[in-house]
Amino acid sequence: MAATSFDSDIADYSRRDQWLFRCLQGLVFWLPLPLASNRAWAIGILVLAVCLLCAAFVLTWRKQASIPLAILGKFALPLAIFGAFVLFSFFQVLPLPASWVAILSPNSFKIQQAAGLSAYGMPMHLSLDVYHSSIMSSLSCIYFFTFVLILLLVRTPDRLDRLALTLVWSGLFQALVGVLLYSFGAEYRLFFYNLLHANVIGTFVNRNHFAGYMEMTLAIGIGLMLARLGSRSPSYSGWRHRVVNILTFLMSPKMRLRIMLVIMVIALVLTRSRMGNTAFFASMLIVGVISLPLSWRTAPATIALIISLIVVDVVLVGTWVGLDKVVSRLNQTNIAASTSGNNVGTGVGTGVGNNVGNNGGRTEDSLEERLLPARHALDMIADYPVFGTGAGSFYSTFSTYRPPEIAGYYDHAHNDYAEIASDLGLLGSGMLAALVLLTFGVSLKVLYQRRSSLPRGIAFGAMMSIVALAIHSSVDFNLQIPANAMSFVMILALAWVAAKLPSQRKTGKHH
Repeated sequence: MAATSFDSDIADYSRRDQWLFRCLQGLVFWLPLPLASNRAWAIGILVLAVCLLCAAFVLTWRKQASIPLAILGKFALPLAIFGAFVLFSFFQVLPLPASWVAILSPNSFKIQQAAGLSAYGMPMHLSLDVYHSSIMSSLSCIYFFTFVLILLLVRTPDRLDRLALTLVWSGLFQALVGVLLYSFGAEYRLFFYNLLHANVIGTFVNRNHFAGYMEMTLAIGIGLMLARLGSRSPSYSGWRHRVVNILTFLMSPKMRLRIMLVIMVIALVLTRSRMGNTAFFASMLIVGVISLPLSWRTAPATIALIISLIVVDVVLVGTWVGLDKVVSRLNQTNIAASTSGNNVGTGVGTGVGNNVGNNGGRTEDSLEERLLPARHALDMIADYPVFGTGAGSFYSTFSTYRPPEIAGYYDHAHNDYAEIASDLGLLGSGMLAALVLLTFGVSLKVLYQRRSSLPRGIAFGAMMSIVALAIHSSVDFNLQIPANAMSFVMILALAWVAAKLPSQRKTGKHH
């Protein structure tokens, strides 16, 4: 009875924060627009926007604070892990006595001692780059509060569907803008940076990061498509009724969503991103196979959708827009490094660097060249195993570990696993891994236990996003780009909402 009263209270107050939900939708669209929010000023706007949303929510619900607190109580475990990570990121930049740093991170103490900090009695930090670690800790805090806002605002199936669809619409907008500028071969200067659309990059700078964004939005779109397969239009006999049914389907939201997915796949293929395309199609197949035994009631529809995606998107769309060029890039990717290959990694995760999105006529960098910085980042992990060198400090710290054979300048490891582990240590990276793996497990549980099509579709999309980024992160740094990292956090939050969303049945039982 209490649960029913609680749910009715939430329904009664839904109109009160409807405008906040719309602002959240606007934030989804804004994220990738200013060069993927990967600039210091764009991060400042992001921080201000999320802080204002949080303040507005508190003011809106100040007289009924028990309701938001009760909602958050359902998500105690992910909030505890995420919150602990945020505290950890601030602890890295907290001024500490030198004796503490000597115990917690001996190598950090030695470096700061050599710089003369202890001689002047100045406090030390666990981070070797306090400025950039402060920016990254602020970003971590904003990611956390965005996670919380979604848990609080997305309380109904309608809002869950609308926010997920907003992610897809944002992906479609990026795809259309990217294809349009690519078709013109656009070249211009924006925000003090020269942009060349030799590949489809949307409003991003790097085609691989744009591909990462498309992987996530496509995954959510496929999840929504699966959710909509559960609602079938009534069928009638007779050829006239069949024609009407066909026309109705062609004009239906299902068909509109399917066309959106086709356009987004075209944009993904035209990025010519090797691992971006590989990660997307591999994640679709992997999660599709995993979901079949867990979704035996809807297995035929799931199989039919995945087959149609493969046939239409890979065979037809891929052939038309040039999937063979992506395959050609893969074939040109050698295992061993070439004698003349200099691979320059670009793009500062803190938002103050530049990203290069195109090859510019260079030969394809080999797999060994891509993995070189990540391989030598292992030495950094060995020297700073627990607390790391500080979030966002890779580009400054790696210079002391870079061997002579790496002639280029790397400000990222081109491997999220190595960079996160070196920056945050095993403690910080372990918290992030726990949050992602826990979300994946909850999504599996949703597919196994829930009967409602929408939570199941969202769970499928979240799992596919996790697998896609897990694959792509082995050779790139999507999680260092604010637009991609924050979108990923949003998707994780949607998975938790789908898991805890009450059943629409009035019996009070969860399905």
